[in-house]
Amino acid sequence: MVKYAAIARGEAEIYMRFARSGYKEKIWDHAAGVLLVIEAGGVVTDAGGCQLDFSRGIYQEGIDRGIIACSGSKLHEKIIGAVYASWESSNL
Repeated sequence: MVKYAAIARGEAEIYMRFARSGYKEKIWDHAAGVLLVIEAGGVVTDAGGCQLDFSRGIYQEGIDRGIIACSGSKLHEKIIGAVYASWESSNL
């Protein structure tokens, strides 16, 4: 996904992906991009702050809410906090 490359190149600071309920993310949509962001000093987790696990087959199982990629750890912490606050205050 080109969005990961934009973060790795310094052209973007954040990418958030929240798929519809029941959708399963496929590893080939994320594996290379996650590696690029991490090697560039960024952070990629699910929206709950847990690392993505590419060892379980073709789908990213157990993703909490969505995926968040950030250019750095401080920004990532702030985004995760905002997601939690929003999630706690919503009626979903």
